[in-house]
Amino acid sequence: MTVSMTAARAGVLAALLATAGLAAAENSAPDGSYQALRDWIAQAPEALQPGRTYTAADRAALEAYLPRTVWQYYFFDGMEMEVAPTAHYPTPDNWKMDGSGDYRLDEHGILRGFKGGGTPFPQLEESDPQAAVKLIWNLMWRPGEHDYDMPMMTWLRSENGKLDREMEYMSTNATYAIGDRCLVPGYEEVKSKRIMEFRSPRDMAGAKDMQVVYVDHDREDSGWLYMPAQRKPRRTLASERTSELMGMDMIREDLNGFNGKIHENNWTYLGRRKILATVNVKDNPEMGGPHLWVPNKARWEVRDAYVVMIDPKATDHPYSHRILFIDPDSYWTLWMISFDRKDDQLLRFAQHFTKYSESYREETPQQAPYLNQDFTKNLGHHVFLHLGENDINAKKPHATITHCFVKKRVFSEARAQQFYSLRNMISGRR
Repeated sequence: MTVSMTAARAGVLAALLATAGLAAAENSAPDGSYQALRDWIAQAPEALQPGRTYTAADRAALEAYLPRTVWQYYFFDGMEMEVAPTAHYPTPDNWKMDGSGDYRLDEHGILRGFKGGGTPFPQLEESDPQAAVKLIWNLMWRPGEHDYDMPMMTWLRSENGKLDREMEYMSTNATYAIGDRCLVPGYEEVKSKRIMEFRSPRDMAGAKDMQVVYVDHDREDSGWLYMPAQRKPRRTLASERTSELMGMDMIREDLNGFNGKIHENNWTYLGRRKILATVNVKDNPEMGGPHLWVPNKARWEVRDAYVVMIDPKATDHPYSHRILFIDPDSYWTLWMISFDRKDDQLLRFAQHFTKYSESYREETPQQAPYLNQDFTKNLGHHVFLHLGENDINAKKPHATITHCFVKKRVFSEARAQQFYSLRNMISGRR
């Protein structure tokens, strides 16, 4: 009888230990589900001490500030995160932040009558049923979004850091809709124009892509792609927003966090959430982790971000949900996390690396390997500049890492008219 009872107790103890071990394994295992991220957003984190460098030994403290779905990528031996004090970054003095103007949202959430030069909805009421849509309009019209020369380097990497492809290219962007007037009179329907020109790899050298974005949100963007071998441009379809961009680990709709159409989605405002983000980094961050996919030894801040959920209406869209964490000062997307319609598991995510223009007084990021720029041109603009991003496809798995080397540029009317001429883009006389 005694032996039987002892064996029974031993069996119960073994079962309890097994259950505890299983629970511990489940807590430490990667969870890339949509529900895991929603549960994480609902948590209220304790204060994280700024002014120090965190390592993998501090994982328990950092988990409260890094999205639950990306933990498996960001915690690794040798990781270092410098957490700086949270700062406030003023917008340009001439940037309108009073919300005044003869513009409105229509019944579909589309902004009507806005002509740029300011933030359309600076006084956001979180109880407003249109809060999510208004945040996206602030993102789409954020200060400093355009008017730059931006040499770029992109690396496509598979697992274990294997380099599959490297690209060099230049993006030049100009704002046409600047408030009370248009940069080029007669083009009042244009919001912005962009030209992207590739230097490498060899099969893409000389390729040029021009995009025209219109103020009217119902109107599709215009685009032209020029390949030297074809000797003439061809129109591109802006409506193909769910196709991958130039073989990278993003779809066209992922640009800037969201680059789609308001009326094609349902919108939910999820409130505010403190989150770690690579805001005002010192330099283009080096990449770390077992696959060289994530920033390491970079400067981070805790930002009290707005959180917006985007649910595509189309049943054939690859995403079931997309969640954006948006910076409260700049309206830059800090994180974009999307989930697969097939199983609600993590599909893609992107993290942006930004630098405040006035920081160039003390800190100068690296130059592109093929072009030197005068970064003092960035001073006085009081905007955030894009130093790069990582875009990770969790299902492939694969990653696209981009470093940007941005110099602000102010176009004259005559220069913009010449530079963004389709004929001159093709001939190279710019």
